[in-house]
Amino acid sequence: MSHVYDALVHLSPATDQELLDGYRRYEAELMAHLTPEQLETYARLIERTGTVRIVEEMSTDEVAALSPEEASVMTAIMADTATTMENRRVAALLNQRGQHDHVPDLQNQPRARRALDARTQRSCACAKLMNNLFLC
Repeated sequence: MSHVYDALVHLSPATDQELLDGYRRYEAELMAHLTPEQLETYARLIERTGTVRIVEEMSTDEVAALSPEEASVMTAIMADTATTMENRRVAALLNQRGQHDHVPDLQNQPRARRALDARTQRSCACAKLMNNLFLC
């Protein structure tokens, strides 16, 4: 396991199999798209802040406030859909286990609102898929 996995494990006292599997999947995606130096930078960011940010939720100002190395890592993560999906999964798993302080992007959204947003996104994705099938 990498330093990123260790940093994620130290975020939460919860260590159930689903959470650990989520960490492994996220780590695998990160390892496929980041350099070893970027992985270390990301691990240090997680350790320093004690959070897992949903990278797509970060504003331009928030990314600009990071060090150039950290901003580069966030940009690289944002560039890959599979990695951002795993990033969101880890954030959601931590949030479900009551680790709200470690996932600031989900703190201010009521649980019912997040569920509604997820259903809406799935419905929109299905509508887009159906539309594409009819256009072919």
